[in-house]
Amino acid sequence: MYIKMHFSIPETVDRRDPKGSVYTVYEIHINGVRHCSLRYRQLHTLHEKLKREFHPLPSFPPKKLMALSLAQLEERRLNLEKYLQLLSQDPRVSNGIVFNGFLLAAQQETASEKSEEVDLDVFLMNDSKTTVRGLTILQTEEVLEKVCQQLGVPDEFVYYFALFLVQRDETTGKVSILRKLQDYESPYISQKSFVRKNASCKLVLRKSSWDSRIDDQLLKHKVTLNLLYIQTLSDVERGWVQACPETRRQLAHLQSRGAKEEYMEMARQLKDYGYIHFDPCTCDYPMTNTNVDVLIGGRELIIRIPAENPTNHVVAGAAALESTSGSEFVGKEGKFKVTKMRCWRIMTLAGVVEAEENSSEIIDGETTVIADSNLELSFEYLMPSGELQWVTIVSSQAILISLCLQTMVEELLRLRNEVPIKRAGEKSCTTQFSFKKRDGSEMIIPIRSGLHSVNLKSHDGNCPDNKSMTSRQYSVRKLSEKFVVVNMRDTSRAAENVFVENEAFQELKDDDL
Repeated sequence: MYIKMHFSIPETVDRRDPKGSVYTVYEIHINGVRHCSLRYRQLHTLHEKLKREFHPLPSFPPKKLMALSLAQLEERRLNLEKYLQLLSQDPRVSNGIVFNGFLLAAQQETASEKSEEVDLDVFLMNDSKTTVRGLTILQTEEVLEKVCQQLGVPDEFVYYFALFLVQRDETTGKVSILRKLQDYESPYISQKSFVRKNASCKLVLRKSSWDSRIDDQLLKHKVTLNLLYIQTLSDVERGWVQACPETRRQLAHLQSRGAKEEYMEMARQLKDYGYIHFDPCTCDYPMTNTNVDVLIGGRELIIRIPAENPTNHVVAGAAALESTSGSEFVGKEGKFKVTKMRCWRIMTLAGVVEAEENSSEIIDGETTVIADSNLELSFEYLMPSGELQWVTIVSSQAILISLCLQTMVEELLRLRNEVPIKRAGEKSCTTQFSFKKRDGSEMIIPIRSGLHSVNLKSHDGNCPDNKSMTSRQYSVRKLSEKFVVVNMRDTSRAAENVFVENEAFQELKDDDL
């Protein structure tokens, strides 16, 4: 199963209604970012709706007749966190209209956004802009398809691309990919919520595929060739694609001639072409608290240790680090093939939630600091010695790293099984979703769903049923009994440990474990 959500509820907040009565809201974070604020009764309403469609469901924290003590409130917070995490692991629920419509409406209510038509700017990596018009509540896939339609991307190529939130520091010019947007959220609202001093945050269209055979297809079409060309120009300029001075001169000459095909042919041979670079972070490979750079591409995850890093040796049992002396990088690196990762998991380091000093958000008319969770990604890797070893990366971009790994494996399996990628607009439909707000009033929002959804009904009856679902590529299990327990730091964890088992894992059979 494709895990697109990691839930946490790091805190509760007391609010007052117009009559002066105090009530508690739960701050719901999805994928390390605050998504919405919800009352207990709103979550209970969600549970009741889901019960009418799905069996069995996780148990919902029971109602209490009396006011909750602080201890009971904390227990409810943890149980709600666990409940949401368990829901997200069930593809029947997480891909359905009820769950996604609820999260979309909750995001709109929390952001106090009216459902009205707006212009939404989506950029390419060279800052060229495409403007689409639509409701503030438009889901990610709707915006993606509108942008690609305006650019002239063929329907069969649309889902080789994705929408990302990209931040550029206006002082240093540094670019960071913050998030890959998902269909339970509104790109307009998500982009608007990232308000940071000295930095601009934009919606950016980037390629979201990894296999070179897909690039072969994209480079044959004029529009998608241009999109890849623009992205590669930007990646070469910032050093994400490594090139020596002579190669840079040759690329600049091809660029000046407008020789896009020849430019791409040369660029595709360079080190790190097509890789996503993440912000510097820490890792326990090869030693605890090693400062590293992380890259993902080419069906592998790379951990790089810059030459100035004091770590200059390898711990026993770890895969050997290779010394690398490229045109723009000197140091050591370890390469981890995605097919050698048996499983991985994401955890929030509860109690280590760090707020960026320049991050703010307007909530209920007041400026409030955004809390960005510190996250861990741990994966179990088959080392050259034949031993399985856990590697842990601590990064605010851990969710994005996990999503990249998952899309890489999903793509690998899809190509192996010769399953075509979804086309734009394929068997999609729109219906109305009813949402109870915090004050008890009701709001109606449109929500679209497509081939990947289940138990859907539209007004024209053309939505797909369960039989039309594509097969799931991942299985998610509680693997504590089957797998070696992860050796983690002694910190508070999320309410439910969630592992993603990699079905593309090779070389070992279950009987060998």
